[in-house]
Amino acid sequence: MPEPRFPGFDVLAQARYWDRETAAVVYARTGPQPPLRFFTPAEEATARALLDQLLDHPEPPLLRMIDARLAELETDGWHYADMPPDDQAWRRSLHALDEDADGSFAALTEAQQRALIGRVGALDGERWHGLPARHVWSLWTRYACTAYYSHPTAWNEIGFGGPAHPRGYLRLGVGKREPWEVADAHSHPPRPPDHQPVRPAPPATDPGRHSRLRAAAETVRANAAAEREVRRTNASAWLLPRDGRGFDHTLLRDMRRYDDTDEVDLLIVGCGAGGATLAQRMARRGWRVVVLEAGPFWDPLTDWVSDEAGSHHLYWTEPRVISGTDPVPLGSNNSGRGVGGSMVHFAGYAPRFHPSDFRTHTLDGVGADWPIGYADLRDSYRRLEYELPVAGQYWPWGEPHPYPHPPHPVGGNGEVFLRGAAALGIQARVGPVAITNGRFGRRPHCVYRGFCLQGCKVNAKASPLITHVPDALAHGAEIRADCMAAAVELDHDGLARGVRYFHHGREHLQRARTVAVAGYAIETPRLLLNSACPRFPEGLGNDHDLVGRYVMVQGAPQTSGRFEEEIRAHKAPPPEVSTEQYYETGADRPYRRGFTIQNISPLPITWAEHVVAQGHWGADLRTYLSDYVHWATLGAMAELLPQADNRVTLAAETDRHGLPVAEFAFSQCDNDRMLIRAARTVMEDILRAAGASEVITIDRYAHLVGGCRMADRPTAGVVDHRLRSFAVPNLLITDGSVLPTQGSANPALTIMALVDRAAGLLAAGERCGLRAPG
Repeated sequence: MPEPRFPGFDVLAQARYWDRETAAVVYARTGPQPPLRFFTPAEEATARALLDQLLDHPEPPLLRMIDARLAELETDGWHYADMPPDDQAWRRSLHALDEDADGSFAALTEAQQRALIGRVGALDGERWHGLPARHVWSLWTRYACTAYYSHPTAWNEIGFGGPAHPRGYLRLGVGKREPWEVADAHSHPPRPPDHQPVRPAPPATDPGRHSRLRAAAETVRANAAAEREVRRTNASAWLLPRDGRGFDHTLLRDMRRYDDTDEVDLLIVGCGAGGATLAQRMARRGWRVVVLEAGPFWDPLTDWVSDEAGSHHLYWTEPRVISGTDPVPLGSNNSGRGVGGSMVHFAGYAPRFHPSDFRTHTLDGVGADWPIGYADLRDSYRRLEYELPVAGQYWPWGEPHPYPHPPHPVGGNGEVFLRGAAALGIQARVGPVAITNGRFGRRPHCVYRGFCLQGCKVNAKASPLITHVPDALAHGAEIRADCMAAAVELDHDGLARGVRYFHHGREHLQRARTVAVAGYAIETPRLLLNSACPRFPEGLGNDHDLVGRYVMVQGAPQTSGRFEEEIRAHKAPPPEVSTEQYYETGADRPYRRGFTIQNISPLPITWAEHVVAQGHWGADLRTYLSDYVHWATLGAMAELLPQADNRVTLAAETDRHGLPVAEFAFSQCDNDRMLIRAARTVMEDILRAAGASEVITIDRYAHLVGGCRMADRPTAGVVDHRLRSFAVPNLLITDGSVLPTQGSANPALTIMALVDRAAGLLAAGERCGLRAPG
C-alpha cells in the first residue's frame, strides 16, 4: 500500500470512550483468533491465497475470522436457489480453484493466482464448475470484505472514526472533523474526473405545495402538542429507565404470564411494527394478549453494539432460498428478528404514503386499488407520528402536513444532497425520521453516532421495542421471546383455536379466541402455507392461491459521488434529507408510478460492497476504500409493481425445527427496470451538480411487503380492509404482507397506521373475539 492517507490515526486510541459491549466486540478481532475448525489444511492454503489476492495481502487474520463464522454457521441465512448454503459453497469453490490450478492454487505464482481469480470474476453470468460464477464472486467478496472492513486496521486505513457511543459525533458537515479525527494527508481521486455534463432535472411529477405561513403555523401547533397527546394513550416513553438507557427489566420481571391452556383473547405471532402496535392497542383496551416472537427480547444497552459485523444477530439468519431472474438478497437489509422486528435496524425514515398509492389501478392502470383510501389512515398516521415521534420539516408532498419534532441538523452527506438539489431546482426537505430531536419522555436526544442500522443504543431512534412494548407490558400483555411459530391450528368449527410453536426445542400449543399473524412478508406466508390442513390443503386461507403471491420490494439503487472535500458521511444518522418530487406518475414518462430520493450513509462494510460491485478487487479495492471519507451517497425508493409470480413458496429445505423454509422468487418487469434507471439518472445528476468528480451506482432492493394482500373480495386478496382473513374470520394478518402496492415511501409508518386502524375496528367489536363467522 502507498503512504498512509491518515498518518497517526489510531481508532483504538478512542476505545476508552466506547461502551463496554462494543469495545469487547472490536477488541476480540485484534487479539488471538481461535484455531481453524471449518477449513481443512488443504482448504486453508487455498483460502489464504484467495484472500491475499482479493484484498492485497491484508494484515488482519481474515481466514480465521471467516472460519469461525462458517464453523458456527453464522451465515446470512439465505442462499441462491442455484447455490448450496454458504458453508458448502465455500468448500466447492475452493476445490474448484485447486482443480483449475491442476493441483494446489496456493502453489501458483501470484500472477497466476490473480489471472485465475480474474477469470472467475469475468465469467459473470456463466457457470464455473457447476456454480454460477457471479454468485461465487459474491460469496468470496462478501465474506472477505466483512472480515477486513470490520477490523480497526482497515478503519485506520480509510479514516473511519469507528464506534461513537456514548459520546457521539458533534462536528457534522462537509469538511468538519472531531478533534481526534485526522485529515486526509494525500487526497487524490482513485481515477481522473469523468467531466460528465450536468443535465437539467426532469420536470417534477409532484411539485408539492409550499406555503411558508401554513407550514410555520401547523408546525408550531404540532410541536406544542407532541408529548401531551401521546402520554394519555401510550406511556412507553415514560416507562423506560429514568436515564433513558436500555430497557426497564422490572417490566419483564412483573410481566403477566399465561399458561398454554389459558384461552387468551388475542394471540399475536411476531413483535415488530405490526405485532407490537396491535399488542399495545388491545392490551390498553383490556384484552388478554400473548405475543410469540421467534427472536430474543433485546436490551439495547447490553445486546446491541456500534459495529456493522457485530450486529449480525439482529437479522433473520434462519435458512431461506431466493430465486427468480432478479433474486432479492435477504437478511440485514430487510429482515429482522427479536422483539422490535425489522424496525430495530431500519434507518429511521418514516414518510406517509401518498393518496395516489391507494388507487394506482384506477389512476395509472397498474398495481391494485386498496379497499381503503388515504383518508382512512389520516388520523392513524398523525397518531403514530406523535408516538414515534417523527422529526422533519413541514412536508409539502402527497397530503402536506407538519411533524411533531423539528428537523435534525444534517451531516456532510445531507449537505451535499441539499447543495446538488438546489443547483438543479429540485425541492428537498430534511426528514422525516423517527428519531427524537430533544428529550421525549425518558428517551434522550440523538447523539449522531451513525449506527442506526445496527440498533439504536441511545433509544433516540424509534422501534416498537421502546415505542409500544413497554406500554403493552404495563397493561398486561405477555411477550414470549424465542418462540418459533410452526402452524395456526383450526377448531372443528373452522375458526382458529391457537398456534403451535417451538420453545427451547419443545412444541407447545397456545389457545386463543383470536389469532393475529404479524411475521412480515416472508414468514407470514410461510406460516400460513405450513398450516395446511384438511380444510385448507394448499395452506391456511389459500382457497384462491393468493397466499404468498404479489410480494414486492422497492428498487433501491444507491449512487455515490466523490468530492474533494471530506464528507465523512458516517457521522449523523443515515437518514437525513429526502425529496418526493418524482413520486407520482408523469404523463410524459414511459413508465408508471415513481420514486423518492434520500441520502444514506453506508458504513465501511457496506461501502466495500459498492466498490466491489464496480469490479474492483485486490489493490484497486483497497485504494478505492481508502478514499472513503470523500464520498457522499444517495438512495432511491422506486415503486416496483406487484406481480403474481413474485411469491413465497415452501422449499424442499427445512429449518432446525423440521419446518419447510421459504423460497422467495422475484423478477422485475419492464416498468420496474425503466423506473430504476430513471432514479439512477436523477441521483447521478444531483451528485454531479453538487460537484462530484466521479459517480458510481449499485443496484439494490429494500423493504419487503405483500404476500397476503388486502382486497375487497376473497378472489382478489387474503384479508379484508379490517385485516381479517376472508377464510377464517377470527384470524387477522397485521403486518406489511397485507399491502396491495408498495409505494415509493418506506413502509414502517403505513404498516403501523394500518394496524392502529384495524385495532380500533377490532375493539369496536366483541371483546372476546369471534366464535362464529359473521
